[in-house]
Amino acid sequence: MKLTDFLAIYGAVLSTLVFAWTAFRAKPIIKVKVTYASDTVEGSLQVGVGIAVQNPSSHTAHIANLSILYPFKSVSIADRLKHIWRFKTLPSRIGYCATSLTLIGVDDRCPVSIEPGQSHLVFISNQRLAEVASRSTDREFIASVQDALWRNKYSKPFRYDLPGFLEVRP
Repeated sequence: MKLTDFLAIYGAVLSTLVFAWTAFRAKPIIKVKVTYASDTVEGSLQVGVGIAVQNPSSHTAHIANLSILYPFKSVSIADRLKHIWRFKTLPSRIGYCATSLTLIGVDDRCPVSIEPGQSHLVFISNQRLAEVASRSTDREFIASVQDALWRNKYSKPFRYDLPGFLEVRP
């Protein structure tokens, strides 16, 4: 092989890597994280959960809806196999029910545009979590964010197991 052949291969590999990098960076990336939080609401300190929607990409992310998913029934292996057969996908959230935050009385301030390197925070108090926990079969939930193109991004399952965490205090 000649030097020109090596230069042609180098140019082809480099242009392919630049194209792949540009295509990867062109799509907004959204991360969803759930943590324990506290906030002052109407002059009183309340504890609950904070949902952080983060935009680490270099493009603005447009968020249309925030919701939480909670388990409403236990799922057997047969149910999981039926789901795989019917939908040809892995059943990661089978047995979960989704509810929008506005349905449980939480203002999620959506739709919202999140600038690059910024985040959008939503606080859910214990009273609102207790409403969801009364319908749930387990003490965990998943936060879900839907962008303007109806693409969903999910947080990791979050267990709220602190002693007395969901006990509503007067």
